[in-house]
Amino acid sequence: MEKRKFRFRSFTALMMLWSFILETISGVVLYIVPPGRIAHWTNWKLWGYTKEEWAAIHTIFGYVFLLFAVLHVYYNWKPILNYIRSKVKNGLRMRTELAVSLLITLVVFVATIISLPPFSTVMDIGEKFKNSWEESQYEPFIPHAELMRFDEFLETIGIPEKKALQTLKAAGITVRDRKGIIKEIAEENSVAPSEIHDLLIRSLSIREKNKLAPTAKPRTRGDFGAKSLEQVAGELDMSVEDAIAILGSKGITAAKDDLIRTIATNNGKRPFEIVNLMREAKK
Repeated sequence: MEKRKFRFRSFTALMMLWSFILETISGVVLYIVPPGRIAHWTNWKLWGYTKEEWAAIHTIFGYVFLLFAVLHVYYNWKPILNYIRSKVKNGLRMRTELAVSLLITLVVFVATIISLPPFSTVMDIGEKFKNSWEESQYEPFIPHAELMRFDEFLETIGIPEKKALQTLKAAGITVRDRKGIIKEIAEENSVAPSEIHDLLIRSLSIREKNKLAPTAKPRTRGDFGAKSLEQVAGELDMSVEDAIAILGSKGITAAKDDLIRTIATNNGKRPFEIVNLMREAKK
């Protein structure tokens, strides 16, 4: 029986198909994933893959698709060239269709850039998906707290190292290096950084919790976004005038009655970033 030859054209077409499917799936996933600060803090996964792994899948298979698209053109150069020639000839007789298609493309492009409905609605839906993850999970008490060293983590929260180690050991979590990164410690013990934080907080008495640094207490996404600049300034023990001046020095315009969420949206930031600018300036 004659051995069947490997068909590179068919192989190329199939690779384009699988790459396209994976690009589509990963694109949808990245459309709805939570922000990095939530994904990293809670060790978010979908079907066993982290946000970074989905991003890697999307990027790599984008290049794979491009590679095999080039090979597809190579293997089918003559038919494609003949097809293009025939379409160009027909296109010269379809000036109205050509003009309309170019006009629609330009309108969609411009409307997308300047965020006009219904194109902005598509992006808003994606944001709602992302925000729904935030609303069901605690944000880190400090952005990217998972990247802090263990000793810095405890100092920021205000928990003695001895008590922290005893609590984590009782929960089966081993800390090999006191200066290790929280994210790495969590990965070594197959837990999320947020679980380490929550275990430590739960180990405290009510009196000890009341003594915690304000930044150490869990907070949700809505804590600051729905408050006015004047309210948040008061919580941070600063005058609203100082808060306005601090944000102004960063190129952010705000009024005392503006909601933090509104200020953030108008300046391409998130509410916690606005509050953190005020906090850092106060130090």
